[in-house]
Formats: sequence, C-alpha cells, structure tokens
Amino acid sequence: MLATHKEAEERYTILRKAVLDEINKEFSLTNQAGMSARLIDQMALSQSKLWSQSPNRQVDWDWREGYSAFKFRYPKRFEMALWHDEMLVSLSLGRPTYNGSRLRLDFIEGNPDKPKDIKVFEPTVLAMVAYAQVLGATELRVMHPINQDVKKYYERFGFSYVSKADYLYITL
Repeated sequence: MLATHKEAEERYTILRKAVLDEINKEFSLTNQAGMSARLIDQMALSQSKLWSQSPNRQVDWDWREGYSAFKFRYPKRFEMALWHDEMLVSLSLGRPTYNGSRLRLDFIEGNPDKPKDIKVFEPTVLAMVAYAQVLGATELRVMHPINQDVKKYYERFGFSYVSKADYLYITL
C-alpha cells in the first residue's frame, strides 16, 4: 500500500468514526436502547457469515471478501455496521463519486433474521447524510435497488428513481 493511500485511509477513518459517534449520540437521544453504529470489523464480518444460513436471505453477497476489496479500492468509502445489543442487524458500504459531489450507497443488507421492528435504512441514511456533509457532497444515491418493493420503500424517504442508470437519489 502506498504511503498516500495509507494516509488517506487513516484520514477518512477518523472522519467515519466521528460520523458514527454522532449517530450513536442520536440513538441515545432518541431512546433507541441497544442500537450502535460501528465501523465494519472482523466481528461484524464473522457475524455476517451466519446470514448465509438463513432461508430468509435475499442476496448471496460475501461481505468478508467484498468488504476487503472495497476497502482497499476506496479509502474515502462510507461504511457502517449497525448493531442491536450483540446482534449485527445490517452492513452498508458506499463511496463518493469521483468528483466528490455525490455519496453512493452501493451495498446495504439487513440481517434476514433481525426483529421486524428494528429499522436499518433510516440510521444508514442519517449516517450517510452526515458523512456527505463532511465530504462536501450535495446528493445521496442508492445504487441498483434489488427489486420494485425496495425501490418504492426508498422513494418513501424522498428518493427519486433514475431508471436509465438504475439508482435513486436525493439532493441534500
């Protein structure tokens, strides 16, 4: 790894941690007991392996391998492991566009066996908004929604769909 890549990784990790600290404060203020936002680590990646055993899982993405490649390629990435007590409830990864004016959400997956009352998209969007602001981005994008129901769900949060490129966006 080049020194400049390592420096970028370290600099943006500090920013990611600061954003997640703010999200955790928000959890405390809104009485969302047990919820915590963290960086993706080996414990989260190990827990995500258990998702492959669930009959409720809708995707078959290897978070361990995928995260490793994404982490190396994008030091400015957005990442979040969302926990409820000791249960990993979601993982998400994204990155700024090359000109930095937009922040993409490339991957988000909720634990297929998490309790139904635990929402994962809302805190992910809050964290993305905070990270986008730190980066100076003015738009969020959710890339390639998995199906029509998921696309409609995102639209309820004010995102607009661009069919030609298969993503949703919202201006900040």
